[in-house]
Amino acid sequence: MSSEWQEVDAAAKMSAVRDWLDSKGLGEYAAQILEFTEVSCLEDFRLINLGMAEEVVQALQLELVTAQKFRQALAEMNGDLGEADSWAVLSSCEDPEAPAAPVPPPAPPAPPAPRVQEVIAICIDRSGSMGSPFAEVTLNVVKGETRDSVAQRTRMEAVKAMFYAFRDRVESLGEGKYHLGLLQFDNQVEKLLDTTPALDRFESIVDDMTKRGQTAIYSSVLAAAKMLEPYFEGGGPGSPDLRVLVLTDGQNNAGAAPQEALKAVKDIGATVDAILVGDNPDADLRRIVSATEGECYQIRHLGEGFELLESEAVVSLAARRGGEEKPPFVRRGEEHFQSIKERDITQGSHVPRVQDAKQEHLAKAKVVSMAEVDQCSKGNLGSGAIKRVLQELKKCTEVAAGIHIFPSEDISFWRALMEGPAGTPFEGGVFALDVFIPSDYPFRAPNISFKTPIYHCNVSANGKLCLDILRESWHPSLTVAKCLEKIREMVAQPNTDDALRQWIAELTLVHQRTNGADTRYFDNARESTRKDASLSVEGWKAQWASQ
Repeated sequence: MSSEWQEVDAAAKMSAVRDWLDSKGLGEYAAQILEFTEVSCLEDFRLINLGMAEEVVQALQLELVTAQKFRQALAEMNGDLGEADSWAVLSSCEDPEAPAAPVPPPAPPAPPAPRVQEVIAICIDRSGSMGSPFAEVTLNVVKGETRDSVAQRTRMEAVKAMFYAFRDRVESLGEGKYHLGLLQFDNQVEKLLDTTPALDRFESIVDDMTKRGQTAIYSSVLAAAKMLEPYFEGGGPGSPDLRVLVLTDGQNNAGAAPQEALKAVKDIGATVDAILVGDNPDADLRRIVSATEGECYQIRHLGEGFELLESEAVVSLAARRGGEEKPPFVRRGEEHFQSIKERDITQGSHVPRVQDAKQEHLAKAKVVSMAEVDQCSKGNLGSGAIKRVLQELKKCTEVAAGIHIFPSEDISFWRALMEGPAGTPFEGGVFALDVFIPSDYPFRAPNISFKTPIYHCNVSANGKLCLDILRESWHPSLTVAKCLEKIREMVAQPNTDDALRQWIAELTLVHQRTNGADTRYFDNARESTRKDASLSVEGWKAQWASQ
């Protein structure tokens, strides 16, 4: 690290310390506390034990209330907020005439279970036709020749692999927020797994599925509606989204009528989505999807299936709505079934990106020059966050090569450009990113996402990132510029162990293990870069200037 960056890093750490003390009502005493304790970053406060805390209180002659604020701040930093009161009597604990230490407070109640956001009943076709081969890209390109790399999977085997990825993607949205249930159907419907937040059970159940029999699509929708019914709760405020996700490869030829299935899902306000494998979709299933305002997707090969089932629009109805709350339940009116228009089919590789409605208005903010930053709107940022953001923006010219930062008329939203790293399939491309600053920054990480699509296993189809510096490894001494630098490093060095897009992760691994002989990952990423990231830095500046 250069001496300039070391100085910037040290200054940022001290700024974070002062901001933290200010947020705890200790700003007036920050200079004295820093001088006496000689802390150089927030982590240093974790080294101050109970006795040392009292030394600080006595040496600085802190008044009663201020002293308690200091103790509580340290206790909170060390995760012992309930112990803060006992710190106040530590200095007299060794005095035999001193009063006994206070009885420790009772353990805090267990946190409430997370609100269930969505319940999904998954219906998987296990009819005999699911044993036919499933198209997948299984050819390795080696020195201009093609050869089969693995035996082609059956549709059933492909479905299992794709739904493992779906399960993982759902789990990444928040533990306990999503419940999954699983049914399989041929001419009969069998419940394999009742709705549960224990998503780890899903994989072992899917593993046991085998093909057989005919195809009773509508009977499975009826059974799914019954599975979801206990969660309906009248469809009032706070009730979860209810969804039936049907995966099938053919026509219904057994079981209940489609009208009966439609009535059952309408009664509980459930949405029906269909994932179609093959070229012979059931027309009445598409009518049910249309009547419940769902979506119809078609997948033609394994990679397309992975991309579909890992996209936000398929994983979450809330994401599909742009983060908006579920609308109140209104029972859909009756209509002649055959008059319902069949839902259009979307190819699995063409699922649209979704935009967070709460951030959409900020994303329309105009780019401004650095000279105009002081006059910009401060949004909902606190005083400490405003001070820190302005400090960082003034140092934007010092960011690493290949990164460009542009403030907007609202300083809680920045735009950034990242040049594709040399020697990667992203070389020559320029990728736009959105940076949203939280109100309690820098104590919470910025929200950074790719605006430009990028073919990368650690970036979702919607642009979200899977990077520890933006999650558990965030620290107030870090900066937005440092995060962007780490993102560029991640682009050059994918982390396949922490992937948001498992199919791309698999191709990346094969590319690495064959020393580049298998070119699928490289070719796909390079083509995506050519298609989506061809606008230059100057081109982006001109485009933003004209908004």
